[in-house]
Amino acid sequence: MPNLNVTYQEMDDASGRLRNGRVDIEAQLVALKKMVDALVAGGYVTDQSSVQFQGFYDRFNTGVTSTLAGLDGMADYLKKAADVFRTADAQLASSLRGQD
Repeated sequence: MPNLNVTYQEMDDASGRLRNGRVDIEAQLVALKKMVDALVAGGYVTDQSSVQFQGFYDRFNTGVTSTLAGLDGMADYLKKAADVFRTADAQLASSLRGQD
């Protein structure tokens, strides 16, 4: 069983998909935030509960947005790891050239 099995393209693809997923989720969050803002401005207006609901949703939205930054971190890691493995493999191969 190998100790290392790396497919650079799969790592690069996963990195891109994580970034695209973050963008998609952020777009959905923006749409939901607009919907909640409109609801609290017109369809759900009370002295207390709608105000509390708006605050709750705002905190939720902020938390999810902050959490999504983690997807960029994971995407960066995968891209850098693939690049490091590519470089190491090329360097190892280069060090063996002419050793015959």
